[in-house]
Amino acid sequence: MHSELNAELAFRLTGMRSAGELEGVEELSLRPALLAGYRDLTSLRYDFPLVFTPEGTKSLSALVDEALAKSSDGELRYKALAREREIRKLLAGGGKGRLSELWKVNLPLTVDGELADCDASLPRRFIEHTWAGVQAKKASRFRERADKLALSLSGILAADYVYSDEGRSAEKLASALAARDDIDTKALSRLLSRAVPERRLPESRRRRISALVKTLREQRFFAGAKSYPYIFANCTDALHALNERRPKLIELGKAMAAAELEAAGDYDEARHDPLFEVFGEMTLDPELCPDYLVCLNAADLHAKENAGLQLLLASGMPVKVLVQHDDILERTPIQGLAFGTRARLLTGMALGLNNVYLVQSAASNLYPLAEKVLKGIQYRGVALFSIFSGATGHTDGLPPYLVAAAAMESRAFPAFSYDPSAGDDYAKRFSLDNNPQPEADWAEHEFSYEDAEHQRLSDKLKFTLTDFAACDRRYASFFARVSKTNGEQALFMVDAKNQLQRIIASDAVLREESRCLENWHHLQSLGLRKVVVQAAPAPAAPVAEAAKPVAAAPAVAEEPKKAAASDEPYIETPRCTTCEECMKINNKLFLYDANKQAYIADPKLGSYKDLVEAAESCQVSIIHPGKPLNPDEPGLAELVQRAEPFL
Repeated sequence: MHSELNAELAFRLTGMRSAGELEGVEELSLRPALLAGYRDLTSLRYDFPLVFTPEGTKSLSALVDEALAKSSDGELRYKALAREREIRKLLAGGGKGRLSELWKVNLPLTVDGELADCDASLPRRFIEHTWAGVQAKKASRFRERADKLALSLSGILAADYVYSDEGRSAEKLASALAARDDIDTKALSRLLSRAVPERRLPESRRRRISALVKTLREQRFFAGAKSYPYIFANCTDALHALNERRPKLIELGKAMAAAELEAAGDYDEARHDPLFEVFGEMTLDPELCPDYLVCLNAADLHAKENAGLQLLLASGMPVKVLVQHDDILERTPIQGLAFGTRARLLTGMALGLNNVYLVQSAASNLYPLAEKVLKGIQYRGVALFSIFSGATGHTDGLPPYLVAAAAMESRAFPAFSYDPSAGDDYAKRFSLDNNPQPEADWAEHEFSYEDAEHQRLSDKLKFTLTDFAACDRRYASFFARVSKTNGEQALFMVDAKNQLQRIIASDAVLREESRCLENWHHLQSLGLRKVVVQAAPAPAAPVAEAAKPVAAAPAVAEEPKKAAASDEPYIETPRCTTCEECMKINNKLFLYDANKQAYIADPKLGSYKDLVEAAESCQVSIIHPGKPLNPDEPGLAELVQRAEPFL
């Protein structure tokens, strides 16, 4: 026994396996036990594949459900769901196509578009499709506005010409009245000249209006991507285009502003000419500036590109930047482990600027975050989208969707957003939406399995960075298989045959897990008002672990200690059973997180009575009302007495 413990201790400290004591994991094709039930994603119904439609991005499953809701035909339902599985399998195998081409069921779907699976191409396709939809609407609004102004100014010039002697000459009248040979145009011209003397616009105004009409009609900024591209694959080209087009953009902005004044008859040369002489970028209307889209891969961000990216983020221009991460477990140039460092540096730089709209997300989570992505594309300044594709190429049999979802679940690549337009309160600007159990250190789930005696057992498993790293075959040497007896702190993994394996990790990985947790605590402190931020625990000391005997697992779990009473109301969110009793009392005070587990949004959105009644109705007694905020609330003495059992 001691030799086995010493071998485990040595492995944790040095990463070296003792011959005959610890087994390697290189040939096991391991995946976390919590992912054991997802061997075949094509048989499951979930968000993917997506459908890129003119109206936005839709989920195929949602479209099929919408169509089936209008039909009671059981056979048609069977055929539709079977075809949905076939399409999912086709895309998982690398197939492509439009929904209308692949949907061969007599059940009409409401929209059509290109299909997309969660793969290496998804981040760019998703962002670009959203960007194109926003730009099309922006271009339409601009053309309508510019055409209306050009028409109005042309009308002013036409009226000026009509009242001129040249416009009322016999020749011009004859041309205009060619269909009437019974009118003496010469006599009519003399009559008009005597009755209405010539009234012309000042020459300076006529020249100005003519120049404005020409500028509005010849502008190229919304002429179309082929003649004036706005999508770039590197920062250098995007910066060059911004600088090269800036003078023309300023000219267009000046023309639009002057045209608005002229059309309204409010242009005053003495007052406005000096203003337009100094007209610059700061006075530009963002609606006149087409958004630039820069699509980058994190692996290509060398020194020059990083410098260009910093300039773009600080530019304040309507630039949207996608940085796609395909590998967040890469090593540093000095061969150390620094998981996720590149992404943290990138988002840290953006957050430090305070005016950059930011979305970080795994590709598997893009569809639930579609509204935040859309808002980022619509944002009038710079927006950064940092997306992990899941297509690492270093996992055995795990599809990109699961890899991406596991990265978010393990806090290796958490989802968060920052919206500078959401107000002055930082907690409103920053959001941890969609992360599993965002108030906890690690997401925890029930895991049931069968032992060698075919007995059903159950454990609560935490999904950590170490679980995620164990999926990557490049780091197999950092893990070792242990027996059930030795593996007190072992991870639960399953091999290619779905057999349960217990493995341990070396301290190098555990240190990365500790750093990952520290980063998660920092994000919690930004996004969760009532989170308690603690220092990340250091990896368990192997010496202490080896010095004590390994005890058998208790038959009955210990009763958890009751938390101390708090003045602040709170919910033990991870224990929520989604009974909806609290939501029936006040659905503004109580909200559900991404796992549909309740938390208190803001105590000010309800009364102390709401909190007490919710605590009394909660089926698992996880709502704690705290102390009342309003000392003048009616019936407070009785409510405080009723609240005591739940504090």
